[in-house]
Amino acid sequence: DGTLIDLCGATLLWRTAEGLTKSPCRSELESRLNEINAGKPQCPVNLNTLIIPRKKSAKSYGSSRQPYVYLNCGHVQGKHAWGKNDKSESGILYKCPICLVDSSKIIQLVMGMESAFHLDSDTLDYAFNPCGHVASLSTVRYWSRIPLPHGTSSFHPVCPFCTSLLSMDKPYVRLIFQDHCSDS
Repeated sequence: DGTLIDLCGATLLWRTAEGLTKSPCRSELESRLNEINAGKPQCPVNLNTLIIPRKKSAKSYGSSRQPYVYLNCGHVQGKHAWGKNDKSESGILYKCPICLVDSSKIIQLVMGMESAFHLDSDTLDYAFNPCGHVASLSTVRYWSRIPLPHGTSSFHPVCPFCTSLLSMDKPYVRLIFQDHCSDS
């Protein structure tokens, strides 16, 4: 289960029947995503509710409800200009308003909805870097350790949902939501 077959540029993922029974079905993934969104994660700056979309769209990119994650600390927030430092000699830095840690970038979050790429039905509290596809720890750990052919002479781990090359330094980030704020 999980064997990768390279066909001169097209890579196939072989899944056994047993392996697919451990993978969540689409309705399980949607249920997990609905659980996160039902927690009503909030942006601590704009104080608005964030919603992780099922797929990236140009419409959600500028939305105040679109969640982003600070790469260095993992805090999830909306898009805002607070703490953005354009004058740093190392490029643009984003200061997290919760822990005040600087991050070199923020990543837009989106759900990875292809169930065959998920290894389990655990909580979706990690995201691939740099694309922001949300998945479980075992899924991001597995795919960040599997180098796939890239070009004619190199191998790199990629996001299974969009085939973006993963960062070599930090291929995934743990998501820290500020949610269930209205629960007693």
